[in-house]
Amino acid sequence: RQNLNNLKDIVKRYFDVKKAVAVDIIECPVPEYFENNPDAEYKMAQLVRANKALKDYTIAFEAPLVSGKDSMSMDGTEVDDQGRKHRISAPPTLQMTAVGKLESIDKAVTMDVKSPGHLVFIIGETGDELGGSEYYEMKGHVGRNVPKVDAEKNRTAYRALHEAMKENLVASARGCYKGGLALALSQSAFAGGYGMDIDLKSVPATVSRNNRLLFSESSGRLLVTVDPRHKNMFEEIMRYSQEDSVAHSKIGYVVDNRQLKIHGDRKLLSLPLSLMKQTWKAPFGVMI
Repeated sequence: RQNLNNLKDIVKRYFDVKKAVAVDIIECPVPEYFENNPDAEYKMAQLVRANKALKDYTIAFEAPLVSGKDSMSMDGTEVDDQGRKHRISAPPTLQMTAVGKLESIDKAVTMDVKSPGHLVFIIGETGDELGGSEYYEMKGHVGRNVPKVDAEKNRTAYRALHEAMKENLVASARGCYKGGLALALSQSAFAGGYGMDIDLKSVPATVSRNNRLLFSESSGRLLVTVDPRHKNMFEEIMRYSQEDSVAHSKIGYVVDNRQLKIHGDRKLLSLPLSLMKQTWKAPFGVMI
């Protein structure tokens, strides 16, 4: 799921997903059975499923894998207090990098909001998909509802967004993935230096609880801002995409202050951009 965000990342900068290619790296424990590797069958199953996922999504997005590297020896040995050796296997990891062609640097789109008065849209639908999310990790939980990727729906959304970018209708774009909508709003706001006024009731969703709307990590979603003069044309492209209508909704405005305000059936929060940026930078110390 996270690896497919690479495709989203190149789309939001105006790369054409139709011309994307990918490179994969698979790192996994030894899947060969021997006495000291009793769960080899399970490890092999993980490897097979990872390759099936690669096949399914590269075909769905028509993005060929042009190169890659596999490492199937992610194992080590630990000696306990009694001198006995125990085999330790690292969790399997699939990494994918997407590469595209930028037709014109002048059309490249960045994540920072650009101007007060611009409309804030979300593309894609939010579901009850917080399993393995940043929010649950912060709360000390794992969760069950891991986000599922709908490749066909996401491909349609990405291609529609690219068409809107070709017409210079999109001022900023940022993917919604780790941290959900809440993090996407925060980073886009403090990157541009303007606040936002957001109404969660307008988010296309199959859930209604505020924490799920803010922190769900449903795949394929993008946060974009649009000049009000381009609203009708932007929405027309979203509604009448060549493949299918794309779920989207205006959820707020860029405002001429330095506060992120979010409300639903009641006021939820109002935070200064300086505090959010300071919190985001804190783990990096003096590095940034």
